[in-house]
Formats: sequence, structure tokens, C-alpha cells
Amino acid sequence: MMEKKQKKLKGAHAKKIISKKKEAKKPKEKSSKPKEDYVYQKIDDFADEEKDRIYVYAVVLDCSYAYLKGEKYICVAKLIDDTVHPGAATEYVSASFFARNKDDLPQPSKVGSIIRIHRGQTWEYKKKYQLNCDVEIKGAWTLFDPFEGALPISHSGRTYTWVEKDNQRLKEIRKIAKDFLSKNELETISLKDALKKKPKDFDPLCLVLDVKKKEGDVKFLLCDEEKIVSVKVKPDLFPTVGPQDVVRVRSAYFSEKDSKKLTMESWSNILRVPKEFASAKNLMSALKSKKVSDEVKSALEIYTPQLDKENIITKLLKEKTAKVTPLKDLFAEAAKGKQKLFRIQCNAIEVGPKEPKEWLMVYDTKTKEMQKVDDVLKGKTATLPPGKEYYYKLQLYVKDKSVPEDNNMYILFLCTIDGKGSEFINIGLKKEKPTETHLKELKKIYQVMTRPWNTLDLVVEAVDVSGGQTVYFIVDTELKI
Repeated sequence: MMEKKQKKLKGAHAKKIISKKKEAKKPKEKSSKPKEDYVYQKIDDFADEEKDRIYVYAVVLDCSYAYLKGEKYICVAKLIDDTVHPGAATEYVSASFFARNKDDLPQPSKVGSIIRIHRGQTWEYKKKYQLNCDVEIKGAWTLFDPFEGALPISHSGRTYTWVEKDNQRLKEIRKIAKDFLSKNELETISLKDALKKKPKDFDPLCLVLDVKKKEGDVKFLLCDEEKIVSVKVKPDLFPTVGPQDVVRVRSAYFSEKDSKKLTMESWSNILRVPKEFASAKNLMSALKSKKVSDEVKSALEIYTPQLDKENIITKLLKEKTAKVTPLKDLFAEAAKGKQKLFRIQCNAIEVGPKEPKEWLMVYDTKTKEMQKVDDVLKGKTATLPPGKEYYYKLQLYVKDKSVPEDNNMYILFLCTIDGKGSEFINIGLKKEKPTETHLKELKKIYQVMTRPWNTLDLVVEAVDVSGGQTVYFIVDTELKI
């Protein structure tokens, strides 16, 4: 297809926009207009031949992270439009961006982001033609959100050119992105298949369960419907990725030492997949289906908020329990009367001790001595000696669920040494030494209890202690975890 000649710009709508983010000082009061109205092409116009000075709007299907190669930083993206896309004669065009400064490269955070390239160039590489944009020579790019806004997310250089026609061009390419990605899934591989086939690197589609800082890095906990994995990255990478995002991980591989950990290279990336797109919808449907593994189902209970209903994770063992008492009233006046049992509803903010295995203690029924588990079950001792029993001892730091405007913190206790409250935690432990399975159950209980969307509906008993103080112990309640 012959390349169109560039037209002279006769209108007065063209303008050069200065990014506020990169503006060092106020620009001079001097109009600056482009001399030409650029002629934009479809990807198919240059995908199979060498061309120079290419102007194009495209959809980002995939993109590497910026990494150093030689003297310049580079990132490589897969671009599509309505002429070139998976299922067409050409599935995508590979676009390489070059700059001496990493911040001068496009770093889209979402699949489906829109990129505009000015003065690109194609040349043949490994029997395929790739598009190149070197901002150190003549190339320029502008990056937009997949759905909204005429202002770019980022762009190369201090300014970018914008004319009236660009509003319609941006609208059209966004429609192309939405139409394609809402009907077609991204090319990915399941975590289970990747572990079985062990490719050199692979691109899974996952739900982000949790994000936390750990040992100076950021740890992402990810899952699909069959498996859970984690990956550690530097703290400045992927700041927009958060819990409950669907993401496509580019160029990951399993750790040689641990099949539950992914490793990433300097060019590996994590791109969010908007919920409107087919891949995200289908993954979320799969996570709600019967084919979800027990491991993943358990993790979803911990990390996924139940926004469509109130999620009460306890069961009251006395049917005729009184109405809910606000914690502020309970700690101020209610316990001064003859009533000793109260019903409350709260959210657990923290548990003490914070390490769940430390909740479990040993009680000597003869000497009344209280001991740590490790002090009793030393060496090869596999069961508790006669006359010794397990009990739980912990405290909950809670906020009132029944009175949202009450921001005070309250403390509740659980101590099953006398049998009261023993129904609250049940991990199937009798006399045997706690196994890894038992400890994982306690950890899961901690995680579920402290999720902000989970409510504890409890019966508590008022107990007077020394100094005339009243404290409250959990009784007649069972955790449904």
C-alpha cells in the first residue's frame, strides 16, 4: 500500500501540550504549532515491509518492563489494531522502544492501553518486521488509558502534539481495543500446566490475592483456579497492582527450589487486565466454579472480600441470645448489673500473640502449671503426658461492627483452661504433637479473623478481676472457618 503524502496543516486547532509532571518552568507566551497534520496508518500498512516516519495509534496487547541493553534502555511491546491481531493474518507487530533514560520509555500498567507513535521505523529482524521508536533520535510516543481521558498517562519528551482530529482517533482506537479484548482471551498458560511442562518462561493469568512488603521487597500472592504462587519484586516495581486485580504476568518461571514461587527477569512485567475484558471475566467465573482446587478455595475465603453480603464467620451456640449490645455501652455500664452474658458484633483488627502457634498452651491438671507446647513436647515426645491438656489463650483487639461511628479499640479474651470458650477454635487437635497441618489451620484462622470484611458475632462473659475491673471472655461461640 502506497504511503499517503503528508498534508499541510491549515487549521488553527493544532497545539503542543506541555506535561505538568515534567514542566520545569512556565513556558514562554509564544504559540507553537506543528507545521504538518500527520497522516496515521494502520499496522497492516507497514507490518511486512521497511518503512520510515510511521505515525500510528495502536493497542498494547503486551509489554516488557524497561531493561538495560547495551548503552540504552529498551522495552518491547506487542501492538494490535483492527487490521493486525490474534486471529488475523498477522497476529501483532513487535515494537521496540529505546532511550538512554528508563523513564523515557512507555510503561503501560494495563493490557489494552493505547499508544501513539510518531516517526517510527520498521526493519527486518529474524525474518519478521518490527517497529522501532528511538526517542534519542527522532521517535516519540504518547500513552493513554484504555477507557478514559484525552490527557495521556505519560509521554516522551517535554511536550506532545495534539490536534482536534486526535480526539476522534483516540476514540476509534479505544473502541477497537474494547471490541477485541471483551470478546477474545489473552494467550496464557495455567500455573498447573506450566509446572508440568516447565517452559523456559511463561505468561500466566492470575488473581492478586495479597500484596505485602517483606524483607525490603514486595511479595505478590497470586492464584488461578488450580494453584497459588508468590513472587517477590523490588519495592518500586508495579506500584499500581493491588489485591483483587486480575493480572497477566509476562516472562516468569518456577523457582528450582520451590514450586510455589515464581522468578522474574529484568524484562519481566505484571500488567493489570481490566475487569471488562474477556480474560478477566473468565478467570473470575472460573474462581467461582466447582473446578477450583481446595487450596485456592481456602485462599479465596481468606483474601476475597464478600461485598455482596454481610460475612459473619461465627455461629452462636445459644439460640435465644439477647440483642446486640454496643461495645461502648458494654465497657461503660452494662456489666455493672446482674447480667453476665452479652452478644456483640465486631471486627478483629489484630490478635495477640500475633504468631498463631503461640495461642496454644499446655495445662497441668494436677499442678495447675501453665506451659508452652515446646517446653512439654521436647525431642521425640509425640503426645502430651498424662494429666496435661491443651488450651487456647489469646486476646482480640476489635472495633464495634454494630456502631460504625465508634472508632474505639476494645480488647476481648479467650482462655479455654476451664473449658469455657473451648468451642471457639477446633483444629482437630487432641493429645498429639501439633503438625504442620494444625499450625496452618491456626494461621488461616488468624488471617480470616483479621480481614476487615469479616464480622465476629460473639457471646462474651463479663468476669471481674482484681482492682474491680471487668474484662470479657468469648464463650458459647464457634468459628466457622
